[in-house]
Amino acid sequence: MHNFSTPRTPQQNGVVERKNRFLEELARTMLNEYNVPKYFWADVVSTTCYVLNRMLIMPILKITPYELFKGRKPNVTYLKIFGCTCFVLNNGKENLGKFDSKADKAIFLGYSLTSKVYRVFNRRTLNVEESIHACCL
Repeated sequence: MHNFSTPRTPQQNGVVERKNRFLEELARTMLNEYNVPKYFWADVVSTTCYVLNRMLIMPILKITPYELFKGRKPNVTYLKIFGCTCFVLNNGKENLGKFDSKADKAIFLGYSLTSKVYRVFNRRTLNVEESIHACCL
């Protein structure tokens, strides 16, 4: 049975409103803790939701939301610390000179929703890019 709530009445969506507030609080904390610019707020919320779906245990079922949806335990060995300094390999994107650096310094922003790559903010090019070759410190 699908129930609808009245438009513009957040009082009727208590569970959803609490989840949104929780995501906002975590995103605000992450932005402030790692001194990431506020215009990355969408990446922060996406990363927060991504991690929460793999880590938080649903108290009634004693499993994670990912496990409930996919039917298997999530692999969390690849998770990195949000906002940490990382280095992205310049994998043939640009022609390098003999003594040019092979890696660019970047800020870790999160995970791609479509593939198994990391989203990083490249400080040299000032672009958000996706790379599997990201080494975080």
